[in-house]
Amino acid sequence: MPSTTDNMLRLLRCSLNKQPAGRLDWDDKEWERLFWLARKHGVVTMINDAIEALPDDQKPQGDIALSWTLSAERTRYHYAHQKEVLASIDQKAREQGLPYVVLKGISLSKYYPRPDSRPCGDIDIMFPGHFEQGNALLGAPEAKAVGKHSEMKVDGVTVENHRQLTDLNYKSQHKAEKYILQYLQPVPDDHRLPPMANMVYILMHTVSHLTARNKLPLRNVIDWGLFLRANRTELNPDECISVMQQLGMAPAFCLFTQLASDIVGTDLSYFVKGKVNEADCQRMRDLILYRTFDQAVPKSLPFFPRLFARISRFNKRRWMYRYLPSSTAEQIHAIMTSFRK
Repeated sequence: MPSTTDNMLRLLRCSLNKQPAGRLDWDDKEWERLFWLARKHGVVTMINDAIEALPDDQKPQGDIALSWTLSAERTRYHYAHQKEVLASIDQKAREQGLPYVVLKGISLSKYYPRPDSRPCGDIDIMFPGHFEQGNALLGAPEAKAVGKHSEMKVDGVTVENHRQLTDLNYKSQHKAEKYILQYLQPVPDDHRLPPMANMVYILMHTVSHLTARNKLPLRNVIDWGLFLRANRTELNPDECISVMQQLGMAPAFCLFTQLASDIVGTDLSYFVKGKVNEADCQRMRDLILYRTFDQAVPKSLPFFPRLFARISRFNKRRWMYRYLPSSTAEQIHAIMTSFRK
């Protein structure tokens, strides 16, 4: 019998590919389990798109049906408000002659069958070479960058103004930053990163989640799969692999592409070069879908039990370091950082 996770992926693929779901014979308890699982992964609204296409006698009923509808409407309302805020920012930027580029979430929503089904927590934006002016335009001239961006509220929406695109902790991130910024001279008229630059940025951002948190949201993998699918004619796979090899991310590129192909339900083998480690692909899938990441080692433990707990945790995670920014020094730094937590 398919698990609730299998059922979630089934409806998710139907939504992302605009395909019929076929006959469903799920009881109220399964619909409730599915709702809470989809909510945990941030895909309620995407799945609700598939539910709306079902015959009435196969849709969830009663309170759980209302939960699906209300959650989806909240996502759409928030998305519409973000678009209004972005339109206001665009108008001010045009008046002041400030170039800007929109990053991540809301900029990737256009690749979804229904853009407002993609939940977007905040707006990520960059005013290349005009960080302080960007802060002023956003109404927070004194805002300071914490890490790679400053943060402020604009009409109730969190906006992150990026001083830089990546954390710049590793040499590969510096290389990626330089590679991407060359595509912003000048900033494209549509205020989006061109496909090759966006490819590097999306993957670097995805890998950074693993580097910093040893976990990865399902939405990141969906974004990656839909981006590649939409830009299949714009991206040359040999060129993609060549760039990723220079940045030390070719193994991650192939792994996440194969994983996205499975989760999104679209053939992306066109981009994959060489053999992907199937065991690592399954581990990454489990980490994303079942959240099989380890908790921090309690500081209250005595020295030796704490040391042994850290060693044990490292052994469970060491497969992951093959897919982090991959110079030897960077991998050692990532391992030591993780080991100290």
